[in-house]
Amino acid sequence: MGPALDIRNLVIHNLSGSSREEIEGYIQETIDTREEEALPGMGILFELVWDKSNATEKNTMMDKIMQGIQTAEM
Repeated sequence: MGPALDIRNLVIHNLSGSSREEIEGYIQETIDTREEEALPGMGILFELVWDKSNATEKNTMMDKIMQGIQTAEM
C-alpha cells in the first residue's frame, strides 16, 4: 500500500492560486450539485475559516449552523 494521501494539503494546493470568484464558484457548485466527493474539501475550507475566526465570529457561525440544522430537520 502506498503512502497515505494528505487530503488537506491536496485541497489547499488545488485551490491555491485560484481567484476569490473561482473559490466561491467551487463552494456554490458543490452545494448546488450536492457532490459528496467534494465534502472533504468543504470541510477543509471550513476548518481554515474556523481557525482564522475569533470567538464572536465562531459564535455567529454556530448560530447559523444550528439554524440550518433545525431548518433541515423539517
